[in-house]
Amino acid sequence: MGVVFGSISKEMRREMEAVVGRAPKLMQETIKEGMEVLVRAVEETMSRISEREKGEGRERREKERMREEHMARIEERLQRLERRTEVRVAEVEKKAVVGLSEVKEKVKEVEKRIEGTEKVESRVKELEEKVVEEKLEDKEQNGKVGRLEGYIVKLRLKEKEKEMEGKVRTAMCGVKVSNFNIGQETGNKVLIVRKVLGEVRKAAKKEEAGQLDRVLRTTRVVVLGKRTEVRREGGETIQSVPILLQCQDRKDAQELEGMLKGAGYFPTLHWPEEIMEFIKGVREEVVRRGVTEQESWIRIRPEEEEGRVRIRVDSKSKAGGRFRLEGVWACPPLGQVLWERVEGLYTPLYVGARKG
Repeated sequence: MGVVFGSISKEMRREMEAVVGRAPKLMQETIKEGMEVLVRAVEETMSRISEREKGEGRERREKERMREEHMARIEERLQRLERRTEVRVAEVEKKAVVGLSEVKEKVKEVEKRIEGTEKVESRVKELEEKVVEEKLEDKEQNGKVGRLEGYIVKLRLKEKEKEMEGKVRTAMCGVKVSNFNIGQETGNKVLIVRKVLGEVRKAAKKEEAGQLDRVLRTTRVVVLGKRTEVRREGGETIQSVPILLQCQDRKDAQELEGMLKGAGYFPTLHWPEEIMEFIKGVREEVVRRGVTEQESWIRIRPEEEEGRVRIRVDSKSKAGGRFRLEGVWACPPLGQVLWERVEGLYTPLYVGARKG
């Protein structure tokens, strides 16, 4: 544009000189001054137009740069998602030591998850390419990018829900007992573990001894407190500390739990710390729906339903009777900062005896 303006300016000056040359000598100086003023005015106008167009060009380039940076951030998020998927696969393969048949089942499950993730990632990339290729106005294009980001957020929430389910599924393979009598005040964890194993073996019947030894070979004993503390239990004073018996699978945990109950212990579930606030919220929701803690026992426990870990709540009158189902909830995503993004976080999947 500057070259065009320069050509116009030169042409005007040539025309001005031709006009001045044809005028009478007395008028030439006056005409020349007037023409100079006119040419300068035209040149200034052209210069302003040129500067404005340069500014518009810079603004367009800045918008294009911002779009490219935005799409680069989206690509980076997708790459992180892919890396996390690879890490999960590696972790499952390392932990698959419970028998050939179980390994095959776990691998099949991972393959299904990978296949589903690849389909979702493929769809996300298609949407991303569609946004890039379409030549739309800024407002419309930003709207499409916003919807794509919303889709990625939903994918992220589902991934984090699966991670929380994994933590709860691991907890389902554990048995927590708070009334083992260690017999002395101590913080020596080696001594505590030895005493606990002795108490557990005493709890088994003779016909259960072989089965108990098999379970204990793959069970990890975790001391949940710093040291033993004095407490009253069944009319006697004992020295105890909370103990977690982390079994290899849910079946072993159920067998161990039955043995301990038969011996007078009180095994419970050791919930992951990350879900405790959600469990509290579920209890409050059940109370809000009309179950009073003064009149009823409220039992909250995890269960596996169609391959997904759910939170089940039952209640029973303190006057007697059976437990009845109050509702079933989905696990929240791992990371409490994400909970506000979940619509209806404390709304049950279904209530009563039937789904829906």
